[in-house]
Amino acid sequence: MIDVLHILRESDHVGRLEYDRKRDSISLHYEEGWRFGSDGFPVSVSLPLVASAHEDPKVRAFLQGLLPDNDAVLSAWGKSFQVSPRNPFDLIKHVGEDCAGGLQFVRPGRLDSILSGEFDSLQELSESDLVGRLERLKARTRAIPVQIDGRFSLAGAQAKDALHLKDGKWYVPGGRIPTTHILKPQPEDLSEQALHEHFCLRLVSEIGLPTAKSEVIQVGDMSVLSVQRYDRITDPDDGKLKRLHQEDLCQALGHFPSEKYERDGGPSAADIVKLLRQESSEAEEDIDRFVMALAFNWIIYGSDAHSKNYSLIHAWGSYLRLAPIYDVASFLPYDPNPKSTKRKLSMKVGGEYRLHLIGKRSWTKWAEEAGLDSAWVGVEVNLMIEKVGEKLGEVIEEVSPHCRTDFIGKLGELIGERVEVCRELMEL
Repeated sequence: MIDVLHILRESDHVGRLEYDRKRDSISLHYEEGWRFGSDGFPVSVSLPLVASAHEDPKVRAFLQGLLPDNDAVLSAWGKSFQVSPRNPFDLIKHVGEDCAGGLQFVRPGRLDSILSGEFDSLQELSESDLVGRLERLKARTRAIPVQIDGRFSLAGAQAKDALHLKDGKWYVPGGRIPTTHILKPQPEDLSEQALHEHFCLRLVSEIGLPTAKSEVIQVGDMSVLSVQRYDRITDPDDGKLKRLHQEDLCQALGHFPSEKYERDGGPSAADIVKLLRQESSEAEEDIDRFVMALAFNWIIYGSDAHSKNYSLIHAWGSYLRLAPIYDVASFLPYDPNPKSTKRKLSMKVGGEYRLHLIGKRSWTKWAEEAGLDSAWVGVEVNLMIEKVGEKLGEVIEEVSPHCRTDFIGKLGELIGERVEVCRELMEL
């Protein structure tokens, strides 16, 4: 038996997914008009248009990357939809009409209604509806530890919801209408995490890197991080909200989410530079942004900056760019042993994961591995150190009034101490 899902980009037919249940095999088949059309782009860099069809395991890896990286959520979905939580095709069949990026995955029986706009809808959520929705979401992930083997895996642990914001009210969209924001309720195990991530995003933004826009809102007694989706854009011609396609770099390099960390076989920072050099429409600028983001995460001890926390934006045709920074946070305020020599980043710098051993020599070695000018990389890293130090006070002053504890002040103090340590490490 062959099951089919149609892939749409607005009203354009991109292709179809086919699932052979007997063989447990998923394949992707592009429409010829999409492959050779002027606006066509690949579903993933790992699934290029040069081939009309792609097979397992690359297709499966891409689909798995569209789903929550959270076994508790997948298990709950499996029970709700009465499918296996380990089958990405069957899960996408139920949730694929609005997911990360600009594509919709639509069942054959719903295709005509989706295209005609029959299913377009906005279901308004009252305050109590929203509270209940987010409380149920949090309950699904309470059994999942947020710290495993020193890894600070927010993507895997933090509950998230996607909704549509219009005129100050929250809606559940249907049909062709996309979600506009990602909502992340405050995790119970991580103090002030919603405000923490907002603080780090504001700091990156003030430094000058393109960043997802965020704010912390109150929903009932919950602090919730609201992040505006950067993969949505208002069409200047008709004023309608449209989807932009995106994929994370784990997907782009053909890896399963379980391989998002380099030490689990996932992409390295040098692999990402190579990909940007080959695929980006503005390779020099995007490599510069990535180097600065890599340096930023080293400075703040962003231990969760793995390949799923960097993405690519696909625009019409072959235009491709590194996406704005998102999901950035420091492990410093949660580290039970701040003097530990086992602190690790998720990607090696010059062959080294351990934070206290990464310095000037490591950055020089990494630059050579990535095919970059080592003097230039050194300048970029030092510039990032100075920018973090320069902007830190401003962001503390901006965000602290929204914090009911002294958490932001302590976070700022810890990052300030790291700035001084990094300056010393770059002089050795």
